[in-house]
Amino acid sequence: MITNERQYRITKSQAERFREALRDFNEIDLVKQGVDRVIIAAQRASIEQQLTELEKDIAHYESLRSGRVKRLFPSKITDIGENLIEARISQGLSQKSLAERLGMKEQQVQRYEQERYLSANLIRVAEVAEALQLDLFAFFEAREDTLLDKIAPNLKGRIGFDQTKLPIKEMKRRGWLKQIRLPAAMESATDEDLATAFVSQAFDSQPAPSLHKQNVRMGSEQDPYALLAWKAQVLHKARRACASLQLGREALDAHAIKRLVALSAVSDGPVRAVDALREYGVILVFEWHLPSTHLDGAAMLLNGEVPVIGLTLRYDRLDNFWFVLLHEVGHVVLHRERGLREGFFDEDQAALENTVETEADEFAQSAFIPKEVWKRSFVRFTASSEQVYRFATERKVGVAIVAGRIRRERNDYQLFSELVGSGTVRKLLTDAGYWES
Repeated sequence: MITNERQYRITKSQAERFREALRDFNEIDLVKQGVDRVIIAAQRASIEQQLTELEKDIAHYESLRSGRVKRLFPSKITDIGENLIEARISQGLSQKSLAERLGMKEQQVQRYEQERYLSANLIRVAEVAEALQLDLFAFFEAREDTLLDKIAPNLKGRIGFDQTKLPIKEMKRRGWLKQIRLPAAMESATDEDLATAFVSQAFDSQPAPSLHKQNVRMGSEQDPYALLAWKAQVLHKARRACASLQLGREALDAHAIKRLVALSAVSDGPVRAVDALREYGVILVFEWHLPSTHLDGAAMLLNGEVPVIGLTLRYDRLDNFWFVLLHEVGHVVLHRERGLREGFFDEDQAALENTVETEADEFAQSAFIPKEVWKRSFVRFTASSEQVYRFATERKVGVAIVAGRIRRERNDYQLFSELVGSGTVRKLLTDAGYWES
């Protein structure tokens, strides 16, 4: 949300940059440079998507600034702060002008608005409303006053949700429940209640499925409650990271993908990948998978805006790390609107999941080695480590990437076992403080 003229100018400037990028976008030149068509399509889609989001923010701000908006309808208590900001903009008041009416410093108003007034008490909210000459009309509707209503209102409507099925013992063992604080009136809350609150507080609204790479063992089933708890922990971690980091807004385009691919050939590439993705506004976090999830990674949105990638490092190998990471990056680039934001709601959900997973797989493979290049190469049939090294050097990718792809295609996981970087990823990330062993 744009809250002042400075942000408005910056956002308009960013939008113009993306428009210029679209005007200058030349698919033929990119093909000549050897960029795979899958990456080219993803790059254009990413630029268009980010431009659309910026234009929505600009249009909303301009609509407010025009003064046409006279009445606002918060649907929940937490919406009131955003409505106060919208009312100020609609009245043509700057943050400084509002601060003067309230007899406080401009920086205090800026902090309130940055936090959407969630840190302000009711008296302060009432004072702001009065300064804006707003009349507030509200009503409360009676409902069953259950503990679930109090601690997890966004789970109440989740069809068939059974809080007893959450992996409560494992969540407690990992220390997740210590993160939750409930009102004093709920001091008697059980571990089951805390686990439910933990999941509820991770999501803004009713949790929706997120795009993820699943490798399910033969005969095994995914535990949806364990999966939900794991996603909640990833979002809690991402939210803490987001609060302490300044995320960049560079486009996640072909240049960015090429940069990530190049990091696969660097000894500390996984660590650098975390920092690089932050420059493109993406938070990468790591969390052990929970029993009965058999999960490698997932991509989702924090607060409906910030892309988050969670990896389990279930297989501690470089080839697996890089392929899963680029697979999830593929979801962020290709499916932000179709899946990350909305979840899967098609009637044929399995078919849709299969489609997007295939697209993300192709994105990852093409990012490292374009399909036509791989098809023409005889390295697919080699038994020579030297030839694998030579091909990886020529393509400027990590040798583990080439070795891992050969192993998967031949279904021979004894082959080139010395080249795939077994046992290196967790140590690198532990030393950097990104992985808790």
